[in-house]
Amino acid sequence: MKIPTALLALGFGLLVASCSGAASLDEQVEALQAAYDAGSHEQVVTDAGPLLARCQQEQAGEAKSWKVEKLRLLALGRLARGKEATSELARLSASYPDKVKAELYAQVGGYVEEAGNPAEAIDVLDAGLQKHPDMKAVFVPYIEKCKASATASGDDATIAKLKALGYL
Repeated sequence: MKIPTALLALGFGLLVASCSGAASLDEQVEALQAAYDAGSHEQVVTDAGPLLARCQQEQAGEAKSWKVEKLRLLALGRLARGKEATSELARLSASYPDKVKAELYAQVGGYVEEAGNPAEAIDVLDAGLQKHPDMKAVFVPYIEKCKASATASGDDATIAKLKALGYL
């Protein structure tokens, strides 16, 4: 497997920055964004924890912490880790109630489904619908997509989950 030069450079830059201690918090947050943009989602999930600790240590403020939290959450979705994403959304909705809206649940659920895990996408979407029942219209297209992929693939477990939750 050939690794793109940009990813190698990014990884090397993060390694040097973390070893030298020279990278500012802003630079590390930018590097996390670049890793997400480059598709290095596992790296984002791994690097977000220490970066959040640094945000707290340096009292970076809510905006910077939220950016790191959101990148980690979106990366979990891209990695098809819906159960973790659902837990994170519940935690984040308590810490950032003005930022965790129905659209974010739907976005993450959509990413989980796109990454090939419609069963866990339903978990994310259902949690969002339970939290924001007045925003059903936001979730319907994503739930329909999960229904279609589960039906097309013959995914009996996901079909059973959809039926149990009243979506089929």
